[in-house]
Formats: sequence, structure tokens, C-alpha cells
Amino acid sequence: MTATTSAPIHTASGDVQVAPATRFRRQAIGTAGVIGGLLTAAGFATTVWEVGEGTQAYHDSLVANPFRSQVAALLLHFGYFGIVPVLLALGIMTRRRWTVVGNVGLGLSMGGALALPGLLVTDFYDIAIRQSLPAEQAAAVSDAASALPLAGFVGGPLIMALFLGQTVLGFAAWRAGFFHWMFVPLVAMSFVVPFVTPIGALQGISQGALLALFMIAAGVAAFRMTDEEWVSGVRGAGRNHV
Repeated sequence: MTATTSAPIHTASGDVQVAPATRFRRQAIGTAGVIGGLLTAAGFATTVWEVGEGTQAYHDSLVANPFRSQVAALLLHFGYFGIVPVLLALGIMTRRRWTVVGNVGLGLSMGGALALPGLLVTDFYDIAIRQSLPAEQAAAVSDAASALPLAGFVGGPLIMALFLGQTVLGFAAWRAGFFHWMFVPLVAMSFVVPFVTPIGALQGISQGALLALFMIAAGVAAFRMTDEEWVSGVRGAGRNHV
């Protein structure tokens, strides 16, 4: 390996140094965000949605088509992994402008982003519980697990903070000039969906589509940045050289 493979590359403007691995890493993060969004959309579309309130209705939806429910859980598990690259991309977009707001968004988001994929494992347990016990007993077991004193720290507040943080990060990235304003409110809009649509497939798929579109848009925005913009956080850097 020669020294030139690890030395920074100077742009024609001479004011930004771009390491050789920058393009690959930027495009990999952008691609991961897009794939994560597509898998998330597929997971929500595949889900067998409950048509009533409560744990028992949720269990009934899971066992209505157990294999499909497992596929949906698997798609969402891996789709949610794409949230972390999305957060990193939006954070990088705010490294020069709106940095404090971007840092707040990252701080709010990261815990929930790391926790969310693991929550899908409970779908497999709920399917097995519902198939092994009468409906009322199965619901009582699941409710008892959710009521354990520390159970709320695994999901609940972290997930709420995640969705708030994504909106804050999207806003900061827009103000920094790298993210289109029309995608900023998508995650927040997903919270409105339950209040304007009846419980069921329409509600669930609409929420998933909004989240997935946000992820895809962030991934595309990262993919379309120049290496100089990615490194410097300056909008337009390297545009006259690509």
C-alpha cells in the first residue's frame, strides 16, 4: 500500500480536504437510510393490523396469519436499523450550521434508535404466548410483562424522544441547507394519523409510510451531497468541481 492511498485529497478550491474513504462512507450511510426506509415501509405494509383496542385484539391480529406476522416483524427489525444512519447523516449535515439544534436532535434520538429494533422480538414471544394459552390468559401475561417496573425504560419515553429528535434534526438539516423542508414534518405527521383515521390497516400503513419517506429522503439527501459538503458542512462546497 502506498502512502497516497491514505493521504487526504485536496479539492481544487484548496480549502477542503477529503479523505479517500469519504465517498464510500457517505454513500453507504445514504444507501443504508434508503434501504432502511424501504424495509420499514414493507414491514408496515405486511403487518396484519388489529381492528380493535387492547392486547387481546393485538394478539388476535398476530395469530390471524402467524407467518406473515413474523415476516413483518423481521422486516421492521432490520428496517429500523436504518434509523441510526439517518440520524448520523442529518447530524453531519448540521456540523457547521444549526449545530446546537442538531446536537439536541441527536441527543433525543439516539437512545430510541438503538432500542427500537430490539423491541420487535416481543412479536415472536406474543405469537407463541397467544398460541399456547387461552386469549385472556395470553393478554394477561403480556400486560404483566409491560407492567414490570423497569419495562418502560426499554421503549416508551425513548421512542417518543426518538420521533421528536428526528423532527428536530430534520429541521436543523433543512436550515443548514441540505434537507428539503417538505420532509421535515413527516415524522410529526405520523403522530396525527391515529387521530384522523380509524384503527386498522389504513392507520398503520399511513404511519409507516410517513416514517419510511422521511428515512428515504434523508438517505437520498446524504447520497446527493458532495464529498466536500460532507466533510465541511458547507452547502455548495465542491459543486463547481463535480
